[in-house]
Amino acid sequence: MKNLLLPALLSLASLAPACAQTAQTRQVPTFHAINVGTGIELDLTAGRSQRVEVSAATDAYRDHIETTVKDGVLTLRYKNQDERYRDDRTNKHLRVAVTADELTALTAGSGSSVRTAGDFDAAEFQLDVSSGATVKAGLDTKTLTVRQSSGSTASLSGRAASLDVQSSSGASFDAADLKTDRCRAEASSGSSVRVAVKDDLVAQASSGGSISYVGSPQLTKRTSSGGSVSGR
Repeated sequence: MKNLLLPALLSLASLAPACAQTAQTRQVPTFHAINVGTGIELDLTAGRSQRVEVSAATDAYRDHIETTVKDGVLTLRYKNQDERYRDDRTNKHLRVAVTADELTALTAGSGSSVRTAGDFDAAEFQLDVSSGATVKAGLDTKTLTVRQSSGSTASLSGRAASLDVQSSSGASFDAADLKTDRCRAEASSGSSVRVAVKDDLVAQASSGGSISYVGSPQLTKRTSSGGSVSGR
């Protein structure tokens, strides 16, 4: 009986952090861009209204999630009052759910994770991903600019008439499901870029960077120091 009871108790204990999560709605000013970091998981939904909801493994952890807006940019970060543990975010389950009716820029860094539901419709969109962050997003835009570095990962789908992407330092960019007419792509320092292009592609790969593309665009390419550009 003891052998059966112990696993059951351990199983219940493992569920405690999830059960302890208490969502809290935050009232914030109108924003058009988001900056997220410090290990926060961001669930981003395209909608007609604006809403920000935060949760964590405990109320105390949740209350350390800052949601501030300055110059139209919503900044999400975890701030621990005890500086000795400011980088300890293990098992805190830091999560922010955001609904936005208009979004033109997203910056993700410091191990954050971003997932979107619905395609964000904007004439221009700027995406910056760095420091091990991951982004999976759907977009519908005329002009998309992406800057990516430091082991980050981005996976995009949807539509962008024009795409300008620069990836470096071991980053991974996958836009095989993002339809583009024109693309300018740069990959360096072991990073990888995948794009789907219809008309024109200017590709530059260096220092072990790689660029692969789908489609039959007019190609202008430059490679150096082990960089590669290839079609599929």
